Amino acid sequence: MSTLENLFSELVSNGVTRKERDYAKTTICDTVAVAVAATRDARSKTLLDTMATSDRVQKGYSPLLGTGAWAHPVDAALHFGFCAHLLDFDDDETEMAMAHLSAPSLGAAYAVANRAQVGLDHDSLVESYIAGCKAMVVIGSAWNPKMHAKGWHPTSVLGIFGAAMAAAKGMELSADQTVQAMRLAASLASGGRGAFGGMGKPLQVGQAAASGLRCALLAQADWLASPGAITGGKGLGVSLSGEFPQKEPEEPESFPPDGFVTKIFPSCTATHAAVQLALDLRKQHTVQEIEQVECCLDPGAIKILQEEMPSTGDEARFSLAYCVSFAIVHGKLGLSAFGPGAFSKGDSSDPSVRDLMERIVIVPTDDLPKGPSGIATGAHLQIKSVNGSVDRATRIAAPGSTSQPTSTAELDSKWTDCLSQVSGPKHAERLLPLLKAASRVDGITKLNDALREINANGQVT
Repeated sequence: MSTLENLFSELVSNGVTRKERDYAKTTICDTVAVAVAATRDARSKTLLDTMATSDRVQKGYSPLLGTGAWAHPVDAALHFGFCAHLLDFDDDETEMAMAHLSAPSLGAAYAVANRAQVGLDHDSLVESYIAGCKAMVVIGSAWNPKMHAKGWHPTSVLGIFGAAMAAAKGMELSADQTVQAMRLAASLASGGRGAFGGMGKPLQVGQAAASGLRCALLAQADWLASPGAITGGKGLGVSLSGEFPQKEPEEPESFPPDGFVTKIFPSCTATHAAVQLALDLRKQHTVQEIEQVECCLDPGAIKILQEEMPSTGDEARFSLAYCVSFAIVHGKLGLSAFGPGAFSKGDSSDPSVRDLMERIVIVPTDDLPKGPSGIATGAHLQIKSVNGSVDRATRIAAPGSTSQPTSTAELDSKWTDCLSQVSGPKHAERLLPLLKAASRVDGITKLNDALREINANGQVT
């Protein structure tokens, strides 16, 4: 076996530390929160219409988060992964995987751990999830940044491997079965960054979660894959990066990896440092006084973003001009900034935001610190007033990164905003304690029960 496949064997067998477990409990709750927020989105409901679902519990089926329905675990993983990534509010890893780790990994782990009438250890969800995230980082260390630079969407391409590893761990596959699952996943890995700004992007991630779980199920049934599927001369790694022999993978970091970012804004991570700076500096200016806002970002970050004026909420998540303008005008950048009422007739519904966007200037800079990805996540921001005064500030990394972690208050605010999408503000605070227990299988069950009750009665009892 290759070095990479030996690392897979170790990952499925290794335990996790208490520190990793404690951190993962928070990131699991965070991912469940953003997935729950998306379950009421009409596009999530359309996806459900393509699945065979049941209103009754069936052995081996998994609950479809927030719906009260059940489905085959593969479809449950698809639904979870799609919802978790739909609003672009899920965590990101910016250096090695260059991908959102939790949506595909937790999608598969959730579907496996919550199968009806299948006895499982409560710890299995956490350990499976961590193993999936680590697998994505390990592969990313070998294939990135070239894979990302060639236009592939790492969350989709690496996500299927994260999902396969998470499922293998949760189903207690042997080391050999796990390697077979990962090799099978190489046959299905796909997804380009051309999908950004549209519905293909979250669909890629949901499909990665589903396909990874399917590969684990097939490996459990003794399916065999080609030994060269991942690292051979004609393997996926060569196809994606154009390099042979492949760069050697790095040993898995402890969880979370150094490049991990817990999002506090529901937009592309490349916008976050500038948005936070805009929020910090806006207090010194009225919108009418602003002559120009200059945003300086790494050239690689600018390439990830959308240059054109956005016409939909999905496009706006990749528009630095929109995100910064909305933050300055409203003093926040939450889910409502990208919701159904935020755009009308192909333009922002807010004239103040539209007007300020015309005064945003984006400038590339190479002076921000960067890691293995070669793309800095920090920003410089300058606001110039009509009276000639200038205010400048810098952030060297995105807020929510391991060097600038989110506070408990920030997480509570984010999670309450997410829960409000399904329950309204009235019941969100009552759901919050249930969400905070979602890293346990019984905790997710109780949260699902409460969400089902809201769907049926409009309230939590």
